[in-house]
Amino acid sequence: MLSSAKSIIINSDIDFLSLSKKEKKPRVRIRLLGLAHIKDGASYRKTAKMLKVSLVSVQNWANRFKKSGLKGLNDQEGSGCKPLFPQEKEEELKRLILEKQSKKSGGRLTGTDIKKIVNDDFGVKCALRTVYDLLHKIGLVWISSRSKHPKNDKKAQEDFKKNFKKKSNRSFTSRC
Repeated sequence: MLSSAKSIIINSDIDFLSLSKKEKKPRVRIRLLGLAHIKDGASYRKTAKMLKVSLVSVQNWANRFKKSGLKGLNDQEGSGCKPLFPQEKEEELKRLILEKQSKKSGGRLTGTDIKKIVNDDFGVKCALRTVYDLLHKIGLVWISSRSKHPKNDKKAQEDFKKNFKKKSNRSFTSRC
C-alpha cells in the first residue's frame, strides 16, 4: 500500500528530473532527483540508498512536497542564530555613531564606546566582536590616520622640528 505522500508524487504531472537539471541549489537538486526516483517507482529505502542519504530524509522530502509543493523542498528559514541587533535600526545606529564621532574633540570612538551606545540607546547587550561585525555590516570601518590629541599645538611642533639636532653624524657604508 502506498503512503499518501508517495501516491501524490507518483500521480504528479511534474517532471522532477528536468527540474533537477535546471536547479542551481545543490540540496534542492538532490531532493528533486529523489522525488524523480520515487515517481519512477523506487521505494523510499532504495531512493535513500541511491542518493546516499538517510531514509528519514527521503521521507521528509516527500512529506514536505505533499504539504507545500515544490516550495517545500527549499531550505526552511529559521535555522541558525537570529541577529541580536534589529536590521531596521542599523541606519539609526550609523547616524548616531557618526554624530557622536563628529562631536568628539579628539580621538575617535572605540569599539567599547560603540558597545555602550548599542546597549544604552538600543537596549541590546552584545559582545565586542558583535559590535565590530555590526560596524562592518553598516559600512563603518575605522581605518584612518593617527588621531590628534585635543591639546596638540601646531606651532610648538614646528618649532621642535626646526630646532631638533641630529644626534648621530655617522655615515652608513656597505661592508661587502
